[in-house]
Amino acid sequence: MTAIIIAPDRDRRQRIMAEAAVHFLRDGFERTSIDRIAAGARVSKQTIYEHFRSKEELFDRVVRAELRDMPAEGLVAGGDVQAALDRFALGVAAAFAEPRNHGLFRASMVVTRRFTVLANALHDYRRGTSRALADYLDRLLAEGRLAPFEGTALDLATRIGGMAVEGSRYFLGEPLPAAAVGAAQARLAVAIFLHGFRAAADLDQGDDVAPAALVPALAPGSAQMRLSAERFAGLCAAAVAEFVASGFEGASIDRIIAAAGVGRSTIYRQFGNKDGLFRYVIGREIAAIIADEVAAPAGPDIESRLAMLARIALERHLEPASIGLHHLLVQEAKAFPDLARAFYAAQVARVGRPFAALLVQEGAPSPSPAVVRAFHTLATFGVRYFATVRSVSEDERAMASRQAARIIHRGLGVENPIDTAV
Repeated sequence: MTAIIIAPDRDRRQRIMAEAAVHFLRDGFERTSIDRIAAGARVSKQTIYEHFRSKEELFDRVVRAELRDMPAEGLVAGGDVQAALDRFALGVAAAFAEPRNHGLFRASMVVTRRFTVLANALHDYRRGTSRALADYLDRLLAEGRLAPFEGTALDLATRIGGMAVEGSRYFLGEPLPAAAVGAAQARLAVAIFLHGFRAAADLDQGDDVAPAALVPALAPGSAQMRLSAERFAGLCAAAVAEFVASGFEGASIDRIIAAAGVGRSTIYRQFGNKDGLFRYVIGREIAAIIADEVAAPAGPDIESRLAMLARIALERHLEPASIGLHHLLVQEAKAFPDLARAFYAAQVARVGRPFAALLVQEGAPSPSPAVVRAFHTLATFGVRYFATVRSVSEDERAMASRQAARIIHRGLGVENPIDTAV
């Protein structure tokens, strides 16, 4: 047998790529250094730069090399629709829970603004993994086994996947779910997709912790006492802007001081250190979300009211401050998991309160926490709008909200439909 000899240059490049993948997928782009990659790959920094022009190019190559095709087992003509969709959703949930896959998507989301071309390529890749399901849904529609729907089959396919993994939840501080929990969520997603929220009554995932309980106490401290309310708010706004722009590691206290027009001693008297400043100002942003009361909108029927509520949730989600906080807290979720979880819980609660009130007003049962999270995922379209860089038109926003309302209310299945009299 002839031995296969790998050229030294190729061997070094593979070692660099393998070591970089470990760090980028575990720690993210900002918290990974070339020094650490070089040490792990047993090469010099100069050797890395002989193969890759920059850390950015190395990251791009690593992420693209990690992309894998999603199998489309069970999506064949005929047979039980719910069973076929269950198999697909279970496959998505299982793949998502693999640390390497989860790390790939987390690492790519937090650098969306820096790597716009890569972000858009990854967005296309994620949608492409649902192409087989989209083709299957189109066949079901042609056969009369799926109700007519607004939008494309690919949009609907990505919605099933988004609900199966609960949107941004597991990127924002929540530990990856155990296999049984992930499987239950995948089945709940399919039940809602086909028959609406009533079909999920027997698939509940338990109670959530109230978001206010997750936010650390925000003591005013001596600096706030010495600064006017306006100047203190300006200091907090400057700090948030710096953290969002640069991340925790890259943020500069000097830039915050310059932007806010305060002294260094003011920062340290109030917050103690950079960690304390981060916790305070981000906790303050989360507290504002918790305090944001959204009323259940009025309308002629339950589905139109749900569409209006979904639109409110989407508009809040698409605000630049919200997108910035998503990027920041996905990036810093490992260092500040409590803040990331509180941020997610606050957003769900903000839409969950009027969602529950609306259903009760219409004579429907009060939704479980799992159904509330599903509605939030549908209303915001999961990670779609902060995992890529593009504008979202008025028409797309309106259509996405109507689509979310239709799914959560009635679903799109026509076989064994659930009674949706209200």
